[in-house]
Amino acid sequence: MMNKKVGAIIKNEVERSIKNKWFVILNVVMLLLIVVTFNFNNIKALLKKNNIDFSSEISIYVEDNKNLAFSTLEETFEKYQNVGIEKKDSIEEFENANISEDIVLVKVLKDKTEYIKAQIISKEGVDSYVVDEIESALEISRNKMISKDKNLTDEEIEQIKSPIEVERIMLGQNVEGESIETSVLQIFSTYLIFFILLLCLNKIANTVSQEKMSKSIEYILTSITAKEYIISKVISMCITVVVQFVFIIAYAIIGIMIAALLNMNAVATTGVTADVSLNLGTLISGKTIAYVVLTFIFMCLTTFLQGVIQSVMSAKTTNIQEAGNATILLVMLNLVLYTVVTTLVNPVKTVNAFVYILSVLPIASMYFIPAMFIIGQASILQVIISLVILIASLPLALILAQKPFRNAILDFTTHKKEKKIEGIEKIISTREYQERLIERKSSSKKGLIIGFSVILLIVLQVVGSLLTSVVVEALKDKITWISATNLNLVATCIVFVISIYVPYLILKAYLPKEEKVEETKEEKKASLIKCIKYILVAIPIISIIQMICSFVIERLGIGVNVTESLGIFNYSGKLSLFIVFLQVAVLPAIFEELFVRKGVIGVLKNRGAIFATVISSLIFATIHMNTSQFIFAFLIGILFAIIRIRTKKMYPTMILHFLNNGFALIEGIFFGNMVFMEIFTYFLIAINAVGFCLLIYMIYLKVMELKDKESIQRLKDQLDYRKIKLNLVENMFVFKDFTFGVTVILSVTLFLAIDKILTLI
Repeated sequence: MMNKKVGAIIKNEVERSIKNKWFVILNVVMLLLIVVTFNFNNIKALLKKNNIDFSSEISIYVEDNKNLAFSTLEETFEKYQNVGIEKKDSIEEFENANISEDIVLVKVLKDKTEYIKAQIISKEGVDSYVVDEIESALEISRNKMISKDKNLTDEEIEQIKSPIEVERIMLGQNVEGESIETSVLQIFSTYLIFFILLLCLNKIANTVSQEKMSKSIEYILTSITAKEYIISKVISMCITVVVQFVFIIAYAIIGIMIAALLNMNAVATTGVTADVSLNLGTLISGKTIAYVVLTFIFMCLTTFLQGVIQSVMSAKTTNIQEAGNATILLVMLNLVLYTVVTTLVNPVKTVNAFVYILSVLPIASMYFIPAMFIIGQASILQVIISLVILIASLPLALILAQKPFRNAILDFTTHKKEKKIEGIEKIISTREYQERLIERKSSSKKGLIIGFSVILLIVLQVVGSLLTSVVVEALKDKITWISATNLNLVATCIVFVISIYVPYLILKAYLPKEEKVEETKEEKKASLIKCIKYILVAIPIISIIQMICSFVIERLGIGVNVTESLGIFNYSGKLSLFIVFLQVAVLPAIFEELFVRKGVIGVLKNRGAIFATVISSLIFATIHMNTSQFIFAFLIGILFAIIRIRTKKMYPTMILHFLNNGFALIEGIFFGNMVFMEIFTYFLIAINAVGFCLLIYMIYLKVMELKDKESIQRLKDQLDYRKIKLNLVENMFVFKDFTFGVTVILSVTLFLAIDKILTLI
């Protein structure tokens, strides 16, 4: 079992790394770059609109002997000043292997249905918009040919809807399936690995050196072993890398959502129909996912190994400058490996035996294996062997490193300190200032914890949904005892549980420990009665909130029927309905309550009940990701938070959450059964009546209680404006945390995109 002190060191190091200003600056730049990358075409369109164009001159030569599409192509490219188009009797006069990057060859032919098909030939460097415009012009020409016949058959109508047959020939490629996107992905990921590794190694070198200079490391080594110290530093670095990967995925989602929003706004403005679904499967292939996963695994393991080596090297330094220089050896090694990979591994030639041997060695495998995998030149056996060797090298490195590390630390003797420089500014040490500083740091830390947990929740849901579609598609033909629909529902449930429970575990690690107090039978009975009262009272309040929200949303026209849009009531069969009931009523009642009411409120509890209630309710409303449910979820989130804080129990809000979702689902499923609906309606009226009467009685008791002067004074103290204002000022530092800011951007962009999709479905 891991030493508690090791765990504390890891938590502290990770927090310091994420809170570091350079980490924040790096992520701000990365966020902007990724958003620009995913919206590059929109930016180009904006620049062209303002007469700013950086496109190179392009020549298009068309072989169209039957005059099927040349006139349409000519009209299409009239608006482009940098594109010239010319008709040729034959494009065979060009030597395809030697044409420049500014030439595109188009050969227009008839397909088997006597309509248009084509070949588009170019080098990889040609601008993608040219190819897109050519394909669009070919489709227009094909549709004109079909529409000349007034009596269209079903097959011809279907032919209009189907994409045109275009053979895309990319010159200079010998590896099947390789494209420019693959090369870009490989280069970008390798650069990213090298850059993150550089930061991590530098971080370890500076941390070890600083603690060595201050002698604090000698104190630490009296309570933990050298091996545990190295593990704590390296694991904290690896966790930071994992956190950075989560941020990068979040930034990619933000970029995709912004692009989707811009495209949907264009659809809404122009009135042209388009596919506005967020099918990420069209953006990311299964091979790309496998590449990212493989890269991530090798990066984490190799970063751990190099972190151990860097720790020993840094322990032998005598000052901060030497610590910086100690990273140069490993950095140079990685730079050499990166250069070798870019030289030896590429899609236009097959790797040799030397490369295969080099690729399985620790450290080198981080660069070679993913690069060879993405171009289809890495075998499964090679990947397994390299992983086994890399994993086996980790404990060996720890065993070999602990003795030289400890000797280097304890044999170190500091030089005599120079006299203190006079005139150093005095540090403000008043108790009030120190307490306020601690409060602000505490608030910022909570913003980090909650922000990252929400980011992780969203990332896991998006990535999980993508993986679900890939896995279900692969398994639906192999698994015959369950239908594809039910398999998809089960996978969706699993993704939902994982995406909420994993972030909850992060929040749970920061929850203050509560002392277990044994209750007497009378206390348990009183607590149970109190919880039942709150459940009964909450039911009519939820009904009132639901009616008000429905009325407001309908009058303002800002929402849609989410259940109808998502087709929740379209399932048939007992098993499907049972799984849907689990997905809609049971699982959210358990896991959303754990995440929001136990996790978020637990972390924010010492920041004040009002603040914890509002923030947790906003998060609860945001994760529903649509306007129709946002207002209602926010209001009942406040109600659930009050019940959670007052009762100090989880099951009342879980029951209420289950009843709310379950009642709505039952109404939708059994809407056509008049007898059942009549009985169900009477039941709802009865339970609401009981709760309403109890609510009036509790209000009456509270009013009677407030007649007492002491009760009024207590209420005034609770609502003291000055205290609330002071707490709010300190709590505002929750929002100033960078991670919390990324959470807001990610949530808002995803929220708006999904809400737009629901309105267009």
